[in-house]
Amino acid sequence: MDLFDDLGARALALVATPSPTGDEAPGIDLVASWLEPLDVDLDRWTESMAELAEDPAFPGWEVARETVPVVAAEVRGTQPGPTTVLTGHVDTVPVGDPATWSRAPGGERRGSLLFGRGACDMKAGLVAAFAAFEDRVRRGRGFAGTVRFVAVPGEEDGGSGTLAAIRRGWTGDQVVITEPTSRNGAPAIVVAHAGALTYTIEVEGRSAHAATRLEGESALEHLFTVHSALRRLEAEVNDVEADPRMRALGLPYPTTIGTVHGGMWASNVMESLRAEARLGVALGESIEDASERIESGVRAQLADDPWLSAHPPRLHRTGAAFGSAEISDDHPLVLAVAGAVQATTGLRPELVAAPYGCDMALWANVGGAATLVYGPGDVARAHAPDEHVDLREVRSVTGALIRLLDTLHPSVDTE
Repeated sequence: MDLFDDLGARALALVATPSPTGDEAPGIDLVASWLEPLDVDLDRWTESMAELAEDPAFPGWEVARETVPVVAAEVRGTQPGPTTVLTGHVDTVPVGDPATWSRAPGGERRGSLLFGRGACDMKAGLVAAFAAFEDRVRRGRGFAGTVRFVAVPGEEDGGSGTLAAIRRGWTGDQVVITEPTSRNGAPAIVVAHAGALTYTIEVEGRSAHAATRLEGESALEHLFTVHSALRRLEAEVNDVEADPRMRALGLPYPTTIGTVHGGMWASNVMESLRAEARLGVALGESIEDASERIESGVRAQLADDPWLSAHPPRLHRTGAAFGSAEISDDHPLVLAVAGAVQATTGLRPELVAAPYGCDMALWANVGGAATLVYGPGDVARAHAPDEHVDLREVRSVTGALIRLLDTLHPSVDTE
C-alpha cells in the first residue's frame, strides 16, 4: 500500500480526537496506538506536573493539570551515527464559539482540505512526522544512527511535555519540529523565533464617588500610563534588534495586554485592577534577563509619576514562559532540510523567523540539540475559526522528511 494513502485518514482521526491543552491523554493514546504495531522501542508514560514544576527549566503553564502524558519511540540502525528526533504536540487551543465556524471544528474533509481545531496547529504536522518515522522503521535497520519520534502535550501553554521528554532522555543530536511553517503557499523553515512572558499586573488606585472623580485616583487611567511605559520598552527592544531574520517580521517582540479586570461599581472611581500582559523575549536573551529588563524598565519609566512612584504597580510572572531560540542559516541540519524540501517540491524553502514561542527553545536550550521548525500549514490559519491544512502539503512534507532521514542516516551494508 502507498505510504501516503492513510495520511488524510490519520490526520482526520487525530483532529476528531479532542485533546485541548490540559486534557491531552486521548490524543497521546491514539498516537501510541499507531506506534504499538511497529518494531520499535516504545515509551508511554505520565509525568507529575508537581515534580516538573520543581525543575529549574520549568516553562510554566496556563492550564492547571496534575499529569503530563507523553509517548516516544525509537528505532536504532545497525551502525553508529547521529540521533534525529521528529516531534510535535497533540494539544490544541479551545474551539471557541462553534457558531463562528463554517466547517465542523471536530474534523471535516473538503477535497484536499482538512478542517478542524488542531488541523494546522499541529496535528497534520505530527502525522507527517509519524509517517516519516514509520517509513524508516518499515524499511529495516540497515542505516546509521537512531531515529526517534516524540509526541508531547502542553506546548500551547509553555512546553511541559517537551521538558518531560528531555528529562527522560528523549532528546537527540538534531530535532525537527513539524509545526506549520508555510509562507504564502510556499515552504519555509523557521530558524529563529522570539520568546514570550506572561505577566499579571496589579495597579492600585483610590476610590471616590464618580461625581467627584477628581478626589480619587483611577486605577484604569494609571494602567494607561503603565501601558505607555510597556510600549516604550517594546520600542526599545525592537529598535536594537539587528538580526535581519527578526527585523523582517516588522515587530518581532510585541507587547499586548490581553485581559483587564477591575472596579466594583459604575459610580465609583476604579480603586484597583488586574491585567494580564504578554511581552516578548528577544533573540539571544534568557528568560531571566528578559524579566529583569521588563521589571526594572517599568520602574524606571514610572519613577517621575507622582502616584505610580508612590504606589508602584506589582508585576508578577504568571503563566507560560517561552524562551527564544535560533540556529544558523548554514548549519548542516538547516542545509539538509532545505535540500530535502527542494528535492521533494522543486522549491528552495525560505529561511524565516517567527514572532512567537514554541518548543524549539526547550529542545535547543535545555535539550542541547540543533533544532529547527518545518511542517505543513500556515500559522495564520491556526487558533482561528475554520482552521485547516491542505493534505497535499502534508504529503510533500512527509516526503521531504523521508528524504531528510535518508540523508542524515544513510544506508549501510548489513552483510
